[in-house]
Amino acid sequence: MTSTRTRSSISLVFLALLAGCAAPAEPDPAEDTGVESQSLECDRECIRAMVNKHLSLMGELGDERTYEASLRELRAIGPEVVPAAVAAYRTWSLSAPPDPAEPARPGEMRWRAVHLLGTLGFREAIRSLDAIAASALPEPGPDTDEKLFADEFRVRLRAIAGLENLGAVAELRAIHARGDLLRTPAAASLHALGIDVGGVRFVDMKKALAEDVADATDASPNAGRPPQPDTPGSPEFRVTPRSDTPTLAR
Repeated sequence: MTSTRTRSSISLVFLALLAGCAAPAEPDPAEDTGVESQSLECDRECIRAMVNKHLSLMGELGDERTYEASLRELRAIGPEVVPAAVAAYRTWSLSAPPDPAEPARPGEMRWRAVHLLGTLGFREAIRSLDAIAASALPEPGPDTDEKLFADEFRVRLRAIAGLENLGAVAELRAIHARGDLLRTPAAASLHALGIDVGGVRFVDMKKALAEDVADATDASPNAGRPPQPDTPGSPEFRVTPRSDTPTLAR
């Protein structure tokens, strides 16, 4: 009887050992993607290189996954990215003349840098965004490059959007109080943050289109004229001024 119990115990131990050997091993830890450790390993030059790479990705349409991955990596580094983005903005400053050989104008690259400052989510960028929005636009005039003016205006609009994204209410109020070309955009951003400073009215486009009815009495230079060819460049296309066209009182 004793020997039988002994054999049974040995068999149970042996089966337990077999079961232990057959059990699946503990899963390996998840592979480190490098995003978390990036803040420890990426020095200033590394961060600048990552920022420049991200700015170039902003011109690659249709590659959203790569763009979002790059943005996550920059956010994982932390607020140290902000000075690098500001440095990129300054690199593409107004003093840099447009180079026809470059794939993007300096104004476009400045817009991208400002966009990055506003989308990183770090409040350390507020001061720089506010300074960009407050910087003077090129003086309008007959010699002003319209494309240059448009680029610089877009840059400042993007700075206001970044301030809105970061909830910079005080800065947006100050921009609105200045009363220049950025007054209305600042009011719109404040409205989006739940602060109504007046001068902003949002229109429901579906409702507006449904209620839009053409008025036959509207003064139109083309009213009552025979149909004209649809192609402005064709020899048959003629625009003859009408003698009964209403004029505005001066």
